[in-house]
Amino acid sequence: MNTYQVLRKGTILIPTGPCNHLHVICNNPVFYPHLAKDCVLAVNLSTLNNLIDCDRTCLLKVGEHPFINHDSYIFYRKAEILGVNTISRNIDDGSFSTHDPFEDITFEKILAGFAISKEVRPKIKSFYKNFCI
Repeated sequence: MNTYQVLRKGTILIPTGPCNHLHVICNNPVFYPHLAKDCVLAVNLSTLNNLIDCDRTCLLKVGEHPFINHDSYIFYRKAEILGVNTISRNIDDGSFSTHDPFEDITFEKILAGFAISKEVRPKIKSFYKNFCI
């Protein structure tokens, strides 16, 4: 039985490649006509290893979220539109895990980066403009 509500500012840990990345939920669920289901925009954090190879739009320091234990950046190029039912199902079966939501000031900094970053794909930018601001 699902007890987790997929909501704006929430965070989920999703397996991506060889490790798990924390993803930020950028909006409350909305019906997305292109996928014909309720969806949210999610963007992940990645560890900041090299400033040259990362999008510097939104850098996060240790302490800006309890999960962040290394300086990190928001990986706007990898932002995804995810189905709410898929997220809930993956949380229920243990594939995804939940974490604390972001504080307002950090969350707003993350959202603002969608309008600034050159790495945001057009489909994602459109979803952001229509459903996240």
